[in-house]
Amino acid sequence: MTTTYSAVSSTLGDSLFTSATQNPQVDQYAQNSLLKGLQQFSNGKYTQAIATFKQAIGYSPTSTTAVNAYDYLAQSYIQLGDTNSAINTYKKSIAAVSNQDTTHTSLANLYYSIGDYSSAVKEYAQAAKLNPSASNLYSLGQGYLADGQYNNAMKEFSQVRRLAPNQSYGDSGMGQVYAAQGQYADAITSFQKALKINPKDWNAYADMGYALADSGQLDQAQAVADSLQSNDANLSGQLSTYIYGKTPPQLAAETYAMLGSPFLTVLGPGTKVADLGDYKLATPDAQQTFSVAFQFSKPMDATSVQDVQNWSITRATGNSFSSKDYNYGAPTPSTEVSLPYYPTAVSYDPSTLTATVLFTVTQNSTGNGTIDPSHIQFGFNGKDVTGATMDPKANEYTGFSGFA
Repeated sequence: MTTTYSAVSSTLGDSLFTSATQNPQVDQYAQNSLLKGLQQFSNGKYTQAIATFKQAIGYSPTSTTAVNAYDYLAQSYIQLGDTNSAINTYKKSIAAVSNQDTTHTSLANLYYSIGDYSSAVKEYAQAAKLNPSASNLYSLGQGYLADGQYNNAMKEFSQVRRLAPNQSYGDSGMGQVYAAQGQYADAITSFQKALKINPKDWNAYADMGYALADSGQLDQAQAVADSLQSNDANLSGQLSTYIYGKTPPQLAAETYAMLGSPFLTVLGPGTKVADLGDYKLATPDAQQTFSVAFQFSKPMDATSVQDVQNWSITRATGNSFSSKDYNYGAPTPSTEVSLPYYPTAVSYDPSTLTATVLFTVTQNSTGNGTIDPSHIQFGFNGKDVTGATMDPKANEYTGFSGFA
């Protein structure tokens, strides 16, 4: 009898539950709670909205209304910074109503936003299984791309292109995969195909700019950023910032040296060492510290600039008897003095982007030393604050020819 009673009670309970969830009046209660919660959500009252959305779910836990309430419940948690509760909410929604691809996509997007790409891929894949639309396949491709699964990403984007040939997203996604693998020429071609389909796909246009910048085509990349300005200022600004970071720093100008005695780089061959500075070098074997200051084109990494081994002090060389050569290419006299290869010290002022290079000049043993300051070459091979290395066309300076 006990067993029979339990079975009857269970059956009766299930029928009552089913009746309640299918009761139009109860469904109306659920909808009213959802609407109230949405109003609270739109007013930024997320804690109150959470309680109201839970109430809506409780009225009709497997209905479409509940699915919507679960979604906004999760979004409320996100607004409050409670990502874990948002994730658990989506999981509960899936457990209650498992055939909603949009819920899997929402959960995947949340995983993606926190960098959990492997979990995102699983949810995107489930959404695509329930509904293999171009949109879901594109999201799955993005998940694979972020997770470094480039072959799988390319497969999904190819499917998107097949399913939606009149949309630019397939080619755009393929371009992103090529770019992620350093295949910039193929990436640019794919972005161009996307733009041929939709010339107003500004994201694809920006992505092409990034590919151009990464391939070293900085002028073309900047042209893309400039043309984006009137269509999407945010994308344009982000791209321009990226290009700036990729632009190699340069030695841009010689400035007045604040430390030590300024080294007059305008003086030419045959300059007497004794005439340099404040004339302390008239005595044989005397030494004096000199300085040359340079301004960079970009903010530099201070540690890199102040590392003396990133600098060099040499005599300019080129073609024989060239005006750009030390002593104009003529043989150096026996009285010529040499400077140390590395400076003594270097200071960096980030407010003016200026490096001051200190080095020592030593008079020869007979006190009649000579030097060609205009053809002393200062070189630097360090990095800027973004890690970009120096432009090889503007990382050296001589007083005669300037920057090279």
